[in-house]
Amino acid sequence: MNIQAIYNKRTFFISALGLTGLLFAQKASAQEGLKQETIDIISTNQPKLRDAYKLNLTASLPGIDTSRPSLKYQLPALNLNFMYQAMPLKPLALGKDSLSYLQNNFVKLGYGNYKTPYVQAGFGSGRHDMYNYGLFVNYTGSKGKEIPDQDYSNLNVLAAGTYLLPKFRFDGSIGYDRNTVHYYGYNHDTANFKKKDLEQTFNQITAKVGMQNRPQNDWAFTFQPEVKFILFNDSYKRTENTFLLKVPIRKQVFEDIYIKAEGIFDLSTYKEGSNRAINNNIASIHPSVDIMKPGFVLHAGVNPTWSNGKFYLLPDIVNESHLVRKKLILSSGWISYFEKNTYRNLANKNPFLAGLPGEMLNTRVEEKYTGIKGTLGSHFNYNTKFASVTWYNMPLFVNDSADTKKFTTRNEAQLRAFQLHAEVGYIEEEKFQARVSFDWYNYNKQETEVQPWHLPAFQGDLFAQYTIAKKLHLNADLFALSGSYYLLPNKDFDKTKGAWDLNAGASYDISKNFGLWVNANNLFNTHYQRYYLYPTYGFNIVGGVLIKF
Repeated sequence: MNIQAIYNKRTFFISALGLTGLLFAQKASAQEGLKQETIDIISTNQPKLRDAYKLNLTASLPGIDTSRPSLKYQLPALNLNFMYQAMPLKPLALGKDSLSYLQNNFVKLGYGNYKTPYVQAGFGSGRHDMYNYGLFVNYTGSKGKEIPDQDYSNLNVLAAGTYLLPKFRFDGSIGYDRNTVHYYGYNHDTANFKKKDLEQTFNQITAKVGMQNRPQNDWAFTFQPEVKFILFNDSYKRTENTFLLKVPIRKQVFEDIYIKAEGIFDLSTYKEGSNRAINNNIASIHPSVDIMKPGFVLHAGVNPTWSNGKFYLLPDIVNESHLVRKKLILSSGWISYFEKNTYRNLANKNPFLAGLPGEMLNTRVEEKYTGIKGTLGSHFNYNTKFASVTWYNMPLFVNDSADTKKFTTRNEAQLRAFQLHAEVGYIEEEKFQARVSFDWYNYNKQETEVQPWHLPAFQGDLFAQYTIAKKLHLNADLFALSGSYYLLPNKDFDKTKGAWDLNAGASYDISKNFGLWVNANNLFNTHYQRYYLYPTYGFNIVGGVLIKF
């Protein structure tokens, strides 16, 4: 039975009993009079449920089944019949090297008027990971027709090699040069000389050894020391020995800033017969800083130089600023350097030199210039420069008053000039290219001499090359040269005539290994004089074959 129902019935029973008693009392009081009674409630009934019994359960994971199930599949066989039977697979061969095979050796033979033999040959080792070497030989010579004794010959032999290590590269070479000329600048109607009395032969042996490190990153030091020995002599027992040491060092310090330094030691000793030796030494250190940013380049340095014991602090500042990216570049600079006046260097400029008169002062050159350069489109490029140039102790060639067929030097203490240089080039891949350039000097002041002897004021060059069907190669070269002043034995002076000189050449590749070539020089047949009393050859042509293997 519901406890709440029992509770309600008991309450109802007590209440009914009380109510019956009350009615009974009222009836008795009516009969007998009222009696006072008291009801004491001991306690109230509060039913309470018994506490439920709780079960304590502890959960745990089931054990891990480490056994590997064995699964078996059964696929029905599907048999298909094809009309086409595929070829069995085979591994492909490795691709060949993309670099073409080098023709490391060539022989070029020819002959021309003026009894001109021409021999040139080169032999090389080809591509190697650790080394390469080569040998080059060249010989040519001519005998004059119009002017007796207008003969010359030239022999060059050079052997060079390179050895590569993971961190260093070593270079070495040894060469021999033999150049023979004749003093033919005399009056052939009144004078007569024996061949041996007019012959002048220059011999030069050059040995060079160099080293260069191969850094693993752009931020490392790079250095490239080089040592060169030069032995030079002529037919008149004049000898000159030269020792040259260069040590350039370069280091990147920031993303676009580099520091460089180069030490140069150039030591020469000249002897003529039993006369005393003449030493000519130059030592210099070139520290500099290079800043290379997009559209801006600055090279700032100084050249502390010692020339025969005298000290000079020379400027070395060059700047390039892009006004229009790669199309219009403003270039300017203030630089100064030395040109060493050794017997070898002067004889290379004028082979008819009669030795050195005595101790020579080296020429100090100072240039202050500005100009613009850049590109036009994808084919044109140009470069212009306007400069103020000063030469200190400039050697000038003059005919010897006692023997006019030979030259001596005059020292010009200070020679000044304004220079205008311009060049424009056009390149269309490997098919066609052309370039025109000229240099014009306005010699406006000299302190020692009356004129800048044998220095032409204008030199120009127009070069063009064209290739047809990758087999026929054509080229032409047009030179322009202004006249220059020369000194006469009576102390008077005159000026040589200007000249035009056109050279042209062609070569045709018959096959990969054989070809024909021809060169024609001085097509205008002008006998101009670069040096007074020494006219050039007239029209001359040389042709032959080229063999490559």
